[in-house]
Amino acid sequence: MSTTTKTAAGVRPAVATPSAPGWVLGMYLGGLALVYTGEHVLSGLEKGPAAVTAVGVLLVVIATGLRLSPRFRAGGDRRSIESLLAVLSGVGLLGLVLYFLTTPWGVEHFLGKVATSGRVRATELLTVLWIILILLATLPMIFVETAMRPMRSAERPESRRVRSAAAAGLTLALAAVYGALFVYAASGVKVDVDFSYFKTSRPSDSTKKLAQSLTEPVRVVAFFPQVSEVRTQVERYLNELKPAAPKLQIEVQDRLLAPKLAKELRATQDGVLILARGSTTQTIVIGTELEASKAKLKVLDRDFQEQLTKLAKSRHTAYLTVGHGELNESKTSGMDDPNARSGTILRTLLQRQNYNVKELGLAQGLGREVPDDADLVLVIGPTEPFSSSEIESLRRYLARHGKLFMALDADAFSTKELVRPDAEKAAPSASAKPAGSANVVDLNAVPTGPLQDLAGLVGLTYGTDVLANERMHVRLRNDDSDRTLLVTQSFSSHASVSTLSRSASRAGVAFFGAGNLERARGSSERMDFAVRAPAGTFADKNRNYQFDKDGEKQVTFNLAVAVNEGDKKDAPKAQKPDDKNKKKNAPDEMRAFVLADSDALGDFVMAQDPYNQLLFIDAVRWLVGEESFAGPPNTEEDQRIQHTKQQDLSWFYATIFGAPGLVLALGLTLSRRSRAKGARR
Repeated sequence: MSTTTKTAAGVRPAVATPSAPGWVLGMYLGGLALVYTGEHVLSGLEKGPAAVTAVGVLLVVIATGLRLSPRFRAGGDRRSIESLLAVLSGVGLLGLVLYFLTTPWGVEHFLGKVATSGRVRATELLTVLWIILILLATLPMIFVETAMRPMRSAERPESRRVRSAAAAGLTLALAAVYGALFVYAASGVKVDVDFSYFKTSRPSDSTKKLAQSLTEPVRVVAFFPQVSEVRTQVERYLNELKPAAPKLQIEVQDRLLAPKLAKELRATQDGVLILARGSTTQTIVIGTELEASKAKLKVLDRDFQEQLTKLAKSRHTAYLTVGHGELNESKTSGMDDPNARSGTILRTLLQRQNYNVKELGLAQGLGREVPDDADLVLVIGPTEPFSSSEIESLRRYLARHGKLFMALDADAFSTKELVRPDAEKAAPSASAKPAGSANVVDLNAVPTGPLQDLAGLVGLTYGTDVLANERMHVRLRNDDSDRTLLVTQSFSSHASVSTLSRSASRAGVAFFGAGNLERARGSSERMDFAVRAPAGTFADKNRNYQFDKDGEKQVTFNLAVAVNEGDKKDAPKAQKPDDKNKKKNAPDEMRAFVLADSDALGDFVMAQDPYNQLLFIDAVRWLVGEESFAGPPNTEEDQRIQHTKQQDLSWFYATIFGAPGLVLALGLTLSRRSRAKGARR
């Protein structure tokens, strides 16, 4: 409202009554912020929080008082606007009073005589009320002050525009209150809805073959209550397996109705699957509640195969070499770190195949002889050289039909390895190379070193130039170095990779920084190059991750080789193992499987790529003559989604700020368009 004054010239309007200054809103919000800081941020301090809280309350009270000042309430539209702001300030102040009733001091002085249960309900109700009141006060107040800013000093402010802004703020506040109350109420309803994928795994071909190989009956008893949903899932799995395994004696029992059988098999709880052969039993704990047992049911075939393996096959002994910086020497898992060298998954896979895993180094007698009970020796990514006595022990072990698994690492040693003094003299000239020997490497013409000594045990040479491919590789670091992280689907039909070969269209085996393997000149072993690098791969000699036409070639590189004992006319007769030490069904020949990259068996790669696990398991099965069991178990387990720290941070900000910001921007855009259409009409 404006006032008039008389002058000599007539009557003219006086200066309009001013609105409350904009800093009143800042004082009000600042007071609320100080109350929050004193009550929550500084609550752990002995001194200071009370003073900060008191200052905050004082600022809120002063700001509310200014809204009621007659100076800013002269009349007209301005009076109605200031009255609206005063009411909103009072509502917020009431919310602050209710908040103090919920503090320990307020509960003690005002609710102390109420029963404990009633006190808890009252505190919860007051908490909901004060939050609602402060939200309903501050949001409309901010909207009103924003609308008032361009016309604060106008003679006649547009009260209609201000009321519309207040209504918009109130609508937004009520929507937030509704959402909060809905979530609060929903949290008290004990109803869970699971939309995740669930399916009980079915018997795999490898499990069926394992069950068919049984020479003695194996009793399989499932103890589940009659009304258990898990019983139905387990029974369906066993019934599908039964026709393929005549030696499996399958039955499903209620433990309480068959107490004698439960005592005989030592079943002390429901929800277990027990496999028994004679007095030996293996137990799989599944559970009786479907929701809690879903994770177990998804991998039921894997667990069943693992326990059946312990009963169906004789226990093997595998020796992992140690003392040379091998991958398996790390005791911690590196599944989340691509730079970590660890082999815990490899050890676990061996144990699941019923192997007794032991360590073999100089301290365990590797310098003298490989133990007679060794069914398999594994050399996984050594970074330090083997001594000559250890190399000779491995050579003698192979001569008596030993089984050797090797995984070498191109980055393990310096590429500038020592050259044998007589290498240059012994190297034949280019004209002396026989025709058709492009893939045959003269062992005397390459540098010798720790890796060459190991590869030479089975008639191979090892190229230490890291392989790279500009197309077929894994994106991990998002730079050119990713080109050394190869993925291949090129497999032979050899028994060690037969499963991968049948699934070549979807099976991809990863090699992180691989070298390459070739037959050494003069070797007589029978070899099958089981895994080859993808087309377009080149040996990156200068480590620039680029294919250089000068000095680098894109040819076929071998990543894995299966080696059998061959005919050696000039070699001494192999020493056959004693019958008492010879395992049943063990191949009566030397066998070796060599990988050109040890990182392919590291925890990080094995955790991400199940086909790398399959490559290792099937190769081990072939080495000891169990290739008929080749194949993976069926599993419906969800694959882990791995994110880097930066990716996790990006997802966090995208969900916390990005999604709400996108919705707000969409709402503002639609609102402006609707207003523009209304203005044109």
